[in-house]
Amino acid sequence: MTTTRPDRATGAARPWLGRATAVVAVLTCLFVGIVLAGAYVGTLLVVGLVVLYLVVAATGLVKLRGPGNDPGYKDTGGALALVALAVIMATAASGDASQNLALSSGREVNAVVTSEKADRSSRGSTTWTYTLTSADGATVPGGPLVQHSERFRPGDAVTVRIDPAGRVAPKLPGEADSTASLWAVVGLNAGIAALVLWLARFGSRPRRTPRRPPDRPAG
Repeated sequence: MTTTRPDRATGAARPWLGRATAVVAVLTCLFVGIVLAGAYVGTLLVVGLVVLYLVVAATGLVKLRGPGNDPGYKDTGGALALVALAVIMATAASGDASQNLALSSGREVNAVVTSEKADRSSRGSTTWTYTLTSADGATVPGGPLVQHSERFRPGDAVTVRIDPAGRVAPKLPGEADSTASLWAVVGLNAGIAALVLWLARFGSRPRRTPRRPPDRPAG
């Protein structure tokens, strides 16, 4: 007698993949909005989008549990905590990426350092703030130049990239062109996507029912 194996369904076999892809796509779009809001709108919108991001992530992680399976609140809560930590780190990195994005459409100007100020934090690190004046005597838009090491003295000439609208502080051209913070954002979001996919795959497995021991014969 010949038996045939049932064909495996291609699309219906992995319903978790479609749900997880949708969640990842929405979260990615939200974080692109966070970076753009930091560059062109303001902090208030960034905070609102971060809160919305966490709400969508929490809802998505709960919905990714397969129907009829153990809700797995411990696993879901742990995953949400990792997502929250990653999005906080990514938001911090996106702040620098947003500034560089705003400065990418700016221009370089020659300025003169008029004063410097050193601020020491409680952690022992020191930040130097340099007040700048352009070569024609006008105030440089965006505020002072901030550095994490002592780079200049009053009277020094310096070339900086500025945002003519004054939305962000000026930076040195090499710092404004750096893509390190952008890659940090991309990497963290890729990690969140991998976590969502893993939890969706893990949650799609049916719950195992404990095997009942056979009844012992009476007598």
